[in-house]
Amino acid sequence: MMKNSFLSMIILYCLHKINGERTIYSILHLLNGKKSSQTIQDAHFFHLTSFFSTFPLLKRVELEMHIDFLNKQGFISQYEEQSYYVTPVGVKRHREYFKSNPIPANLNGWRNHNLAAVFWERLSLAVQVISQLKNHNSKYLPIQKSKELHQWLKDYLYKRKLSKDELADQLYDELVECLETMDDLDPSILVKRLTGYQIIGLTESQAADQFDMDVDAFHIQFLSILHYMLERVGTNQRDFPLLSYMIEDKKRDAPLTDSSHRTLNLLQSGYTLDEIAHMRNLKKNTIEDHLVEIALNIPYFDVSAFVNLDKQQKIKKAINSVTSKQLKHIRELVPDADYFEIRLVLAQGGEKK
Repeated sequence: MMKNSFLSMIILYCLHKINGERTIYSILHLLNGKKSSQTIQDAHFFHLTSFFSTFPLLKRVELEMHIDFLNKQGFISQYEEQSYYVTPVGVKRHREYFKSNPIPANLNGWRNHNLAAVFWERLSLAVQVISQLKNHNSKYLPIQKSKELHQWLKDYLYKRKLSKDELADQLYDELVECLETMDDLDPSILVKRLTGYQIIGLTESQAADQFDMDVDAFHIQFLSILHYMLERVGTNQRDFPLLSYMIEDKKRDAPLTDSSHRTLNLLQSGYTLDEIAHMRNLKKNTIEDHLVEIALNIPYFDVSAFVNLDKQQKIKKAINSVTSKQLKHIRELVPDADYFEIRLVLAQGGEKK
């Protein structure tokens, strides 16, 4: 029988934030990290970026089970097919739950989802191999199987120009320095999952049991530690040369999808939207989706070339006079604006915070 699990409460929280303006499957796409324009916009418009791609393996049937449970508990109420409002009882429940089981402040799925997985793969393999090297042991099975990852580690070790002992000591020092400054997270949540000389790292499920935690709560705590490390290492590269090098080739100024990043490069080269669509053999509305994503993620991006200032003001006024983020409600107030223009202004920060 399902209980008030951490994931159920996250789903309830997300339902409360979207307030019936999207179906339950928009939450599935958000938690899965679907790279669609709609999902990315929803994550930003409803202030749910922290949860983007936090449960990439969540299945549709599992979401529906959580929805069914929340409905039977009286926490949500259906008003349209696959759309629900959170009841006052549900609002009270998730607020009480997260008071005693807070969502870590360092969780930022949208900003870090592309880096977290590869950082963990590289870090866990590096710790294992360097630990074995320090103890002169060559008989072990690598915890990561990817040949590409193994080649990365060979290059990593070669370029460090440090002895085995120096490498082990420096990596240890960097990890201690990075992890000991966390205020609301327990470093041992990550440490228990690391494999080293004569030490086998625990799986998420095993570690959750050892910490007597809901497995989804443990998962979020673990992700939050990785996100914290990525932020700290990314902004203090000189203090963490070994750790920062693990993500150096993967970093990007803005967390854009690859396709949007290519559109941005062409836009910065002076091409128009029609020209970019033709060059990339994509529909113009796909390129427009890219621009909305760019406006969401790059604060200095100027949308004036696509929406004149007068119309921007009209759209912002309309946004602030409605409670819904459904575009049709905004367009009714600004009929001379098209949906692309409205989405751009919303993306740039025209929505109420």
